[in-house]
Parts: sequence; structure tokens; C-alpha cells
Amino acid sequence: MSEAATANDLFISYAHIDNLPITEDERGWITEFHRILENRLAQLMGEQPRVWRDQKLTGNDIFDQQIVSQFDQTKLMVSILSPRYIKSEWCVKEITEFYQSAEENGGVAFAGKSRILKVVKTPYDPDDLQPELRKIFGSVLGFNFYDFDENGKIVEYNEAFGKEAKQNYFSRIYDLAYEICEILKKSRGGDDTRLAKPAPELGAKTVYLATVTADRMADRENIARDLRERGHVILPDNHLPLNASEVDNAVGEYLRQADVAIHLLGSNYGLIPEAGSESVIETQVNLAAAESAKRNLERLIWLPSGLETREDRQSDFIESLRVNPATYEKTDFVEGTFEVFKGLVIDHFTEERSKVDVVANSQADAGPPTVYLMAPPDDEDKIEAIEDYLFDQGLEVVIPLFSGSEAEVSEAHMENLRICDGVLIYFGSATRQWVNMKLNNLIKASGQGRSTPITATAILVAPPESRHKERFRSHLAEIVQVPDDDFSPLGQFIAKIKK
Repeated sequence: MSEAATANDLFISYAHIDNLPITEDERGWITEFHRILENRLAQLMGEQPRVWRDQKLTGNDIFDQQIVSQFDQTKLMVSILSPRYIKSEWCVKEITEFYQSAEENGGVAFAGKSRILKVVKTPYDPDDLQPELRKIFGSVLGFNFYDFDENGKIVEYNEAFGKEAKQNYFSRIYDLAYEICEILKKSRGGDDTRLAKPAPELGAKTVYLATVTADRMADRENIARDLRERGHVILPDNHLPLNASEVDNAVGEYLRQADVAIHLLGSNYGLIPEAGSESVIETQVNLAAAESAKRNLERLIWLPSGLETREDRQSDFIESLRVNPATYEKTDFVEGTFEVFKGLVIDHFTEERSKVDVVANSQADAGPPTVYLMAPPDDEDKIEAIEDYLFDQGLEVVIPLFSGSEAEVSEAHMENLRICDGVLIYFGSATRQWVNMKLNNLIKASGQGRSTPITATAILVAPPESRHKERFRSHLAEIVQVPDDDFSPLGQFIAKIKK
């Protein structure tokens, strides 16, 4: 029986030079990719998928019309892109013929998901893409099977490049298998599924996981993988358009379907679409903020701690987010490690978080008011007397975690912001910039799981004296001067907390 006698689930399109083994005892990259993908699909689907590729040719690319004749019986194509692939007349004709066949046989998409997926094995120069490839792959979901090391060199996902590259390879191929499985499920629902919107399982959510710049791609895929495994639907499920107005329309439609929007910010400002004035990254943040203002769309935004921006425009964009109170409406705005942020994301999607919040609020209501006494590590010993004074006034006092990993310190800080009734910032050896950063943290507190606003905020100006301290002003907090360890000027602040 010929291959064309039955419909195929998947065709793997590749350049044969990319299947040459690196070492003598190794199987070709494409051969191993085919084997693992097919096995993983069988595990996910509960049955053996019909995956095929041309294995006859070993030399120069020669186009074979017999393969093309099978495309009208093939549901999906995975194109393995490389510098050779995009230059190959065979490969270019293969993908364009499949695209044309798909358009003529039910459309290029099932339920909004493209029937073409691209795997980038080896990076290539985008300027080398032929116009027909640029058109096809512009809106196709991509899976990069490579990364860059600290020196900027390409490291392909292959066990020949070490243990980490091998682990990344399996993670990425599992993501690809999951996506293929979802599309195949929808394709078996008939023509009506082409117009259907993805629906989450009972108790799950639809998540708009915003597209990112290259330096955040691995983090986005990490979160997407975890949420998918928990049954949540991830949008967008296709590449965004290249035109600004089309980007606005596409993102707006995705956001209207979403229960939660997640944004991961990086060092770069990102691509500015045609006829646009801002990057796709900024557009997604702004549209999600507008959607959140209309309804109960929750947002989570992550900014890595110590992030060094590479463009002035990205620096301006991040700073505008930090100082804009609207950023923190119905939003968790987190500056910290990826581990801390991912933990918050997972908490957000479990029932346990709401249970913990209820218990925490109940405990807070049952006991005395709590004040969070902030200070930098250099002033840990200097705040002891203030801590004792506040305790003697009937307040519970929590202080920062002064030792531990960055993740532990950040998590402790967030927890203190969640449970406190008031905040007292000790302005001693700290810089003015440090104090301003802590004030910005207070604006964000509404997005850190709090159910009520912080009752009172004050800045205690302590020695050593300086001109920048004397001139310090803020509309966000009461300024308190405390001379000679006389803490009575804190009376009004303490009264507000107790009230």
C-alpha cells in the first residue's frame, strides 16, 4: 500500500544536509527529531500518529511531484528551518505547495491554529528569506531549537553540545508535540472547528501570555509549558501581524477572550510594526491595561531585578510603568528573579492562593496592627530602637530579610507588603533613589495579593544629615524628623495605623 492511500497527520519538511550526523556514532538530527516527536505524540494522543518525511534523497535537492501529491491528504507540516532550508529550491517549493494545498482543502488553520509550524534548527539571516517564505512564516508559530551562550555563540539543542543542550532539546520537542496534538484534536472535529475558539477545561483559565523579546523567550516558554500542563489555554496561538493596526485588532481580540494577561519584560524595546509608533511589547501592555480598566482582567508583569536595558526607549518605557499608578490596578507588578515571579504565577492559578489570602486576612483582623519597618542592610542595627518603640506602642513589627538568596529576600519583602497595615521607611544611610524605589513598591502593593490599602505610610528621616534629606518631599508618605532618639513625632503615624 502506498503512503498516499491513507491520510497523514504530519509531514516533516527539511533540508537533507541538516540530517548529517556531527559524529560518526550519532544518528542524524532530523532522524532523531522524527523518532522522538513521533513517540511523544503517540504518548499524548494514545495512538500512533502518521508522521512521514522524504528519506530517499541523500544528495542534491531534487523536487519530487509525488510527494506534493500527498499534501491534500496531510493535516500538518513541520518545516525545519536552517540556512540551507531557506536557500533550497526544493524546500521552498515544498512549503509553498503545502500552503496552497491547505488553502484549497479546508484552510490553513484549524480553530485559529496554523497547520504549518516552524522549527528553527539553526539561526539564519531573516533578510535571506524569499518573499513566499516571508509571507507564510510571518504568522506561523515557531519553536527555536538553539540558544546563545554568554559569549553570544550559538548552541544548538543537541546532546553533542552537553547535558543542558540535551535537556533543552527535550523540553522544546515536548512543547512542539503538545501543540501538534492540540491541532490534530481540533482537526478531527470537522470543518466547524475552524471557526471555534479554544476553550479551557473546567476550572482552568484562558491566559494571554504576551509575546516577548528574544531574551525572554525561554522564560515565556517555561511558563507556557507549565500552564498548559495544568489545562489552561494560552494565547496568542499564532504570530501577531506585522502591521500596527492589525496588531491592535489581533491583541484586542485575544485579550477579550482572556481571564489573565502575563507580560515578561526584557532588555530590548522590541519590534515596532509597520505604520506604528510603539513596539509590540508596549502595545500589549497598554491594551491589556485598557482591557483591565473595562472589566476584571487580571495582569501579572515581570521585570527582572537588576535588568540593564540596551535601548533608551526601553528605559523610558519601564520607568513610565514604575511611576504610573494605573500600572498597579488589578496587577501584580514584580521586580525580582524569575523563580519568584513564576511562583507567583503558579499561585495565581491555584485555589490555594485564595485560601492563603483568606487565612492571612483573618489573622490580621484578629491581632494587633502590623507595621513594616523598611531599612537597608547597613542600617539593621540602627532600627532596633525604633522596632522596640513601635512594639511598645502595641504594634506588631516586621522587618526585611537582611540575609539569604535574592529570591528569599524578594519573597519576604513581598509577603511583608501583603500583610502589613502601615509602612515606615527608615531614611538613614540609604540614598534618595533607594527611598523612591521603596515608595514605588508601595504603589505596587495593591497588586501583591492585598485585599485592602495600606493604612499609613511615613518616612523617618534619620542621621546623618544631608542637603538631599532636608529637601526630600513626597505626596505618597508623611515625612517625620526624629531628633536624638525621641520617637514621639511618630505619634500621628501610629494613630493612623491603629485607627
